[in-house]
Amino acid sequence: MVMMMARQISVSNEVYELLLKHKGKKSFSEVIKESLCTKKKKTDIMRFAGIMKDEKEKLEELKKQIATEREANYGRTFEVEQ
Repeated sequence: MVMMMARQISVSNEVYELLLKHKGKKSFSEVIKESLCTKKKKTDIMRFAGIMKDEKEKLEELKKQIATEREANYGRTFEVEQ
């Protein structure tokens, strides 16, 4: 059993107009909940694993570029495997 309790809140006229535009047939509560609770779909970075395995030259160039930028930005070196 879900108990619903109503609460009264105050919003600026600008916010009210924005909610009203997005409302359609939904309740204000639904619009607010959707706005606050939407989860962005995360990209699984593991799908990129091994994507450049057949492009050794490009991969080595990227590694060198990363090492150069890291040293310039952070003063740290990055070992590039040969």
